[in-house]
Amino acid sequence: MRKGVELAPADVESWRLLLQILRVENRVIESQRLGWRAYERVNPESRRVVLMELTLSLLAELPDAAARRTLSRWIQADPDDLDARVALFGRQSAEPSADDPDRASLLGSLENLLATHPDHTQARETLVTALADAGEPIRGRVLLDQWPESTRDARYQKLRGRWDLEYDHHPENAVELFRAALQTLPQDWRAWYRLARACRALGRASDAQAAALQVSRIREILEPAPLGRRLDDAFNHLNEPPALADLARLCDQVGLSRLADAWRAEADQIPKKTASSR
Repeated sequence: MRKGVELAPADVESWRLLLQILRVENRVIESQRLGWRAYERVNPESRRVVLMELTLSLLAELPDAAARRTLSRWIQADPDDLDARVALFGRQSAEPSADDPDRASLLGSLENLLATHPDHTQARETLVTALADAGEPIRGRVLLDQWPESTRDARYQKLRGRWDLEYDHHPENAVELFRAALQTLPQDWRAWYRLARACRALGRASDAQAAALQVSRIREILEPAPLGRRLDDAFNHLNEPPALADLARLCDQVGLSRLADAWRAEADQIPKKTASSR
């Protein structure tokens, strides 16, 4: 797929499939970067397809069982698929099931994988998160300190903020880190939740309340069942301005201003006669 977008950047199909792969692997930041590259390069008539996939990647997380099945199938087909293995490890750590490796084995596999691929950001993020969930802050702090400067994006900021808030007792640092992460991922209710806790620890009641309200609002908007119905309805009418306007409102509601503006721009491209006849 990457070769495809290099050879034919105006053709939407390779971009679309790449975005779908990133969604299965829950690589939200990479989806943002790739999605905007695709939006700028595909033929204008294909931009709505890119925006649809980007909206799904940023707002609609795949059900755990479906993602696991797909990842397992990819790994079976290609045991060297590092990204799929890391994504499956992440799901096993976040939502353990009876058939999953025990926590110690999972941590060992992630540590071995990161030792072999120290520049794999998703592997580092997954291992640090797993260590936090396992109550291993010292081991996690070492990996945070070793995080390459050039890749310290919102993933690092969220985790560093979590350590400052929960383990190192520096809520003032945590506030700055969570706010920085939310510039990239404004739809991340977990980051808003930890920001609310950090503000509360500093005695900043109004800021804590504002962040807590964001948590409630975003969680309500992203509730899977109503969100799925709303997206399905809009995606089935991508040639109608009201559907695109609703997608823009949805993105605005969770702070994704650039995506909202792109949906509005697409609505403006629909000829008024066509929209009226539909």
